[in-house]
Parts: sequence; C-alpha cells; structure tokens
Amino acid sequence: MPRSTLISAAALALASPALAGTFIFETAAPVAEKRVIAESVVWTCEGTTCVGDLDRKKVSLRICKKIAKEVGEITALRNDSSELDASDLEACKASAKS
Repeated sequence: MPRSTLISAAALALASPALAGTFIFETAAPVAEKRVIAESVVWTCEGTTCVGDLDRKKVSLRICKKIAKEVGEITALRNDSSELDASDLEACKASAKS
C-alpha cells in the first residue's frame, strides 16, 4: 500500500471521532430502562432524560422518529449546536411507540 494511502487512512481514522457528538432527548413519560438502544446508539437514561453519542453534527426529524419508535413520545432532542423545533417535535410524535 502506498505511503500516501496509509497517511490518508490514518488521518481519516483520527478525524472520525471528532464527528461524534453528545445528544440529549427527553420523553413525555419516564423511560423504564436505564439503557436504551435506538439509532444504533446505547442511550443512558434517568427518568425522562437520555444521553448518547451520535456520529452526527445536527439533530434531525429522522433521528427523532427512530428514537420515538423505541421509547415513546419525545418532547425534546438537542445537542450542543442544534435542537428540534416545535413543528418537528409534533411530526415526531406520530412515530412514537404506543
């Protein structure tokens, strides 16, 4: 393997963890489990608040819907740089686990 390919691969491997960010979601009712798997992430939950690390920069309605299918109604989804607005949260409710 050429040296430049190895250097590029190493740089990409080192840069990948930088994409991960801490996300927080809140639910309408307390989450029964302390750990929940949703969106291929293990979330640590206490009461109505869960925290996990996603390889995303921003929150999205798609992420909210996937989480809601596992835990129920989501009342907030945010990270350090973004937060779902009220209209997206309303749209997310339709995906909530019954």
